[in-house]
Amino acid sequence: MSKLIKWVIFIAVIVGLCSLASALGKLGNFPAVALPAEAPFSIGGFPVANTLITTILADAVLLLFVFAAMRKIRRGDPDAEIPRGAQNIFELMMDALYGLCKNVAGSNALKIFPVMATIFLFVLFANWMEMVPGMESIGTLHAPHEGTGFKPVELIAGTLYTVDRAQPVALEAHATEGEAQPTEGEHASEMCTSCIVVPFFRVPTSDINTTLALSLVTMVLVQVFGVRALGGAYFYKFINIPALKKGGMGIMFFVVGFLELVSEISRILSFAFRLLGNIFAGGVLLFVMTSLMPFILPVPFYGLELFVGFIQALVFSMLSLAFISAAMTSHDSHEEAHH
Repeated sequence: MSKLIKWVIFIAVIVGLCSLASALGKLGNFPAVALPAEAPFSIGGFPVANTLITTILADAVLLLFVFAAMRKIRRGDPDAEIPRGAQNIFELMMDALYGLCKNVAGSNALKIFPVMATIFLFVLFANWMEMVPGMESIGTLHAPHEGTGFKPVELIAGTLYTVDRAQPVALEAHATEGEAQPTEGEHASEMCTSCIVVPFFRVPTSDINTTLALSLVTMVLVQVFGVRALGGAYFYKFINIPALKKGGMGIMFFVVGFLELVSEISRILSFAFRLLGNIFAGGVLLFVMTSLMPFILPVPFYGLELFVGFIQALVFSMLSLAFISAAMTSHDSHEEAHH
């Protein structure tokens, strides 16, 4: 089979999957646009966020991909010398990432590369979960905590329900007064008369908890690498007491240290909100395009989101690489180079 035919089949499959996801959205299964993550169910009284579920799935898919790529190498198979399939893709990605790491970090590349590659792969797979048909559209029907819900519609008797967005229903008074709701075993039509869809799965990086946690971990690693490379002198970057003895320019360097501290904290917010904003906006874009026309029209935007997901993973990992590399470089060497 020629490569052209394979590409045509591949594109046809992608279009079909995108159309399927879009059709599900047109049936009304898409949730209301909401920034906080939802909890479709709880375990032992603790709510389980849908972004946590999807994070675990993304990790599982990533691990399966890596195991599949490394299978022949781990077995010592002679065919591993000629990479094919998943191994070829994985080696190509690692080679490109290590080349970038080498260009930025130089002799420190081997130390930083595992962290940089891990961040890239996790963020990439987390972002691309948005492409899975049914993501953020299949879940349970719940009464909204406030505002307006929609009329439940039965698709399959006693089994499958959706909501009719053409029929908004104001939240009933008893639902806001804390009265007990029916159990999960009851039919959706009995659970709520004013309903919203709480999805089982939601893109992890569209939740501020995920992006903020990832930002905090990254910036903690920046400090760890800095201390391991420079020892206690690393903290002179922020509080440069010895510079005060030099007077003049030394006082300026001391003040600049506090600005560096503020900059270090602001990087946490910059990391978190840059990734959150791009991925959440992408989900809203797909929602809007699907609402306008469930077939064909959303397909180019799925391609756009594939590209955005890759770029955001690359940006996050490259910034992490740059910050870690800078933290491992002595501040004194910069001053000598300046002089």
